[in-house]
Amino acid sequence: MSPSRRLNPQAVQLTTGGLILLLVAIAIVWFIPGKPSGETTPLPPTLTPAEVTPTPDSLPSWLTVYFTNPNPPDDINHGVDQYIVPLIENATRNMVVASFDLNLPSIVDALVRAKERGVEVRVLYDGENGVQQLEADRSPTGKVYNAVEILRTANIPLVNGGRSNGLMHNKFLIIDGQYLVMGSWNFSYNDTYRNNNNVLVITDLTLIANYQAKFNELFAKKDFGVQSQLGAQVPVMNIVGVNVANYFSPADQVMDKLVALVGGAQNSIYFMAFTYTHPDLVKAMVERHNAGVDVQGIFENRGATQGAMVPLYCANVPVKVDGNKYTMHHKVIVIDKSIVITGSFNFTGAADTANDDNLIVIQSPALAQLYLQEYERMKANAQPPNLSDEFLKSAQQDKWAEYCKIE
Repeated sequence: MSPSRRLNPQAVQLTTGGLILLLVAIAIVWFIPGKPSGETTPLPPTLTPAEVTPTPDSLPSWLTVYFTNPNPPDDINHGVDQYIVPLIENATRNMVVASFDLNLPSIVDALVRAKERGVEVRVLYDGENGVQQLEADRSPTGKVYNAVEILRTANIPLVNGGRSNGLMHNKFLIIDGQYLVMGSWNFSYNDTYRNNNNVLVITDLTLIANYQAKFNELFAKKDFGVQSQLGAQVPVMNIVGVNVANYFSPADQVMDKLVALVGGAQNSIYFMAFTYTHPDLVKAMVERHNAGVDVQGIFENRGATQGAMVPLYCANVPVKVDGNKYTMHHKVIVIDKSIVITGSFNFTGAADTANDDNLIVIQSPALAQLYLQEYERMKANAQPPNLSDEFLKSAQQDKWAEYCKIE
């Protein structure tokens, strides 16, 4: 297990309600230059007080990033949970958890201990589609580990956000209103010790408030998917000189923002995708590729040939299939080596219109460099796709005819 870089986080808060309203009005435009290829992406004006602004080679002080390293797999003593469990152990007031899969004993047991010492703990999970049970051969007790039963026995309030139409697909944890843990990482055994994931620990109070409000809606009102009305309270902000955007699906029409961001790329687009099927995002990437932008990506090996890999391959975009025998679970796009897009949001129509998901966009060259290092690590073990003409004709020609013109 190797964290990419650790800093001592400190909370940063926007100073005035007027500033927040201004930033909301500006919205995603800050991230979309909308200029011809070759021009530089202008930075927005610095609207925060005169504080220390991160240099391009330093991470923001309110942010820490980790990547799982499941090589070798099942290395239980060296997972990203070793950085998160201490935060839970130090909680004194309250915690909320939203996790699609939830069966990681180190996290679940820490939640139980927090409850026992008087911390208010609430948990949201997907009991219809997610996995909350750990088989005996991977359980620390040698018996089947059922996280829901363990949490319920500890009198921790639970809400099952699972349903037949869409997923409660969020993965985040808020501790004492001071730490937000989010990214592609479910609090599960596989996501910790077998799958490739990225984890952000954030201490900015505005972002934390966004996620807390979303949790409250899902947990208390039980308004999931299309019934959910609450997007990010503050969707766009500048945190000590760093541009950040935050969205929740389906309320925030996330795919439109994602397509616009990709469409504004001037130099490069690198992606790592667990599931990628959305035609609008494909079109945006192909257009940028045809305009001379360096577009390339890595797909999770399960079902890769059923999605966007086919049209991107047909359009001569360099794409590969990951080499992890388990799962490459990232949902990441890095634009122009300076903008990082990540979260629980897969690049699909379901993520946009049916699932409860979240996305964060951070304009930081230092953060982008760390994600590009992860990309290169994935790429080193990836393989070219194995797509035959017969497959392209029979399985994808109608859906992707614009890209796959086979005689």
